[in-house]
Amino acid sequence: MTYDPFDAACKRDPYPFYAALRQDAPVYAVEGRGMWAVSRHADVSFALRRPELFSSSVNADRAKIPASETLLGSDPPAHTALRKRVERSFTPRRVRALAARTDELARALVASFAARGSCDVVASLAAPLPVVIIAELMGIDAARHEEFKVWADAVIARGTGRPSSTDRAELDARVAAFKAYLRDVLEARRRAPGDDLLSALVREDADAAGLSPAQALNFGVLLLLGGSETTTHLIGNALRALLADPALLARVRADPALVPAVVEETLRWDAPVQSVLRRTTAEVELAGARIPAGAIALLLLGSANRDDRVFDDAERFRLDRAEAKHLALGEGPHYCLGATLARIEAEAALGAVLALPNLRAASADVSLVDSFVLRGPRALEIAFD
Repeated sequence: MTYDPFDAACKRDPYPFYAALRQDAPVYAVEGRGMWAVSRHADVSFALRRPELFSSSVNADRAKIPASETLLGSDPPAHTALRKRVERSFTPRRVRALAARTDELARALVASFAARGSCDVVASLAAPLPVVIIAELMGIDAARHEEFKVWADAVIARGTGRPSSTDRAELDARVAAFKAYLRDVLEARRRAPGDDLLSALVREDADAAGLSPAQALNFGVLLLLGGSETTTHLIGNALRALLADPALLARVRADPALVPAVVEETLRWDAPVQSVLRRTTAEVELAGARIPAGAIALLLLGSANRDDRVFDDAERFRLDRAEAKHLALGEGPHYCLGATLARIEAEAALGAVLALPNLRAASADVSLVDSFVLRGPRALEIAFD
């Protein structure tokens, strides 16, 4: 067998490839990529929980920034200190307070297209909802919200897609524009703090210093991506699963209390983040294979979540699972900081759109985002009465 995360067939439907990897090559050297793909749940979980063996520094190296300046690219103890400072600002209380606003916005977005009879639900709901919420949380001017989506797409395509040289130049310009804008906002918050999250990040507390300019900038970029792109794809993947199964769709529409289970099963069955990168700090043996020191490990979250060693009937989308062991939001020190917010937003979006009468898929043709890391529909056409 062969597996290449950049291959079009793999990106279109990676799950048959994952099944073959788990069965025949649970630790697989990806030819020509300098990566070792790790596909079984136990091995992915082990790597996520052992940063001393599987370092996140590879993410800082790829972004060409010092590891100490980014949550995604640092390891304990530096990561522990940085995350603790961020968690003081990104509190559960602050996030839970957004629930009512999220429900209100989801209903307003659906109401804006409910009379049309059809729409691209990604452009009309799944994308703007998390972008607006994270922008409001960061205290960003409402007039810039549409630009935020453009900037987020550019960062993803530049970092995890395969753009042409012409497209790459345009993406570079958009990423640079985003960072320049964010630097200006952060500097303004340092001079005149408000009640928003960015102000909380840079504020000096009695017992803790604010983030440095570089740390605050990189966390701002992470907030935009983690707080918008991944949730957009979570909503899109959930709707794809429901629209593909009319009986399941009817069941959930008849019982909205099932929406949280839909969100959780989507995270397992078709995760918006399919993989994460780590670098080995020493030779490591997994599943009988030896990964050399200094190698890049591609931890396949999407594969781990369909491992039948852990999940019964793993290939089926089911709402009656008792297992809470999926790795879609990570595990260990890098567990997703925005997990609660992502669930709140996805549940609000699904609850609002599922109320549309006679909801159905308008097209079977779905294009996916260009990324070997993220998975979700670029557009998803729905129809309704």
